[in-house]
Amino acid sequence: MGAIAIRPVHPEECEAVAAMVLRLAAMFGVKSGTTGEALRREAFGARATIAILVAVDGADLLGYLIHQDTFSTWRGANGLFVVDLFVEPQRRSDGIGLKLLRAAAREGAAKGARFLRLDIDEANAAGRRFYERLGFRELVHDRFLVLDEPGLQALQADDALPTGAT
Repeated sequence: MGAIAIRPVHPEECEAVAAMVLRLAAMFGVKSGTTGEALRREAFGARATIAILVAVDGADLLGYLIHQDTFSTWRGANGLFVVDLFVEPQRRSDGIGLKLLRAAAREGAAKGARFLRLDIDEANAAGRRFYERLGFRELVHDRFLVLDEPGLQALQADDALPTGAT
């Protein structure tokens, strides 16, 4: 084992990150639709919407963190939303998750972020303990809601109501 480095992902590493996204999703019974192409487009396209940090040991990719900028009207402040944090299971006791979060926090702070936000699967007890040790707290009044693509398309149409809308 060499020194673990945290750095921005290279475009050619997006396939490997997408494979890790699939493994993370599978841990929680979710099928991911993320591809290396989608990650490259969103991280390196004309209008980048995400940033990806990777943890590497030499040529070995050990984990990743995907984040994006956010804004809270309640706080009146910019923040950073952590989309995903994943470390290969055999390397989870090496402090890699903390290093990735620290690097993301520094990137956010350089752009004026005053808070970090993430959501966590209810079944992820180890993740919850990790985040709580770092000072994260649960926002009991928040519930994330999702409108999937068919509903989004219906919402966009002037003459149609999304399913269940009154």
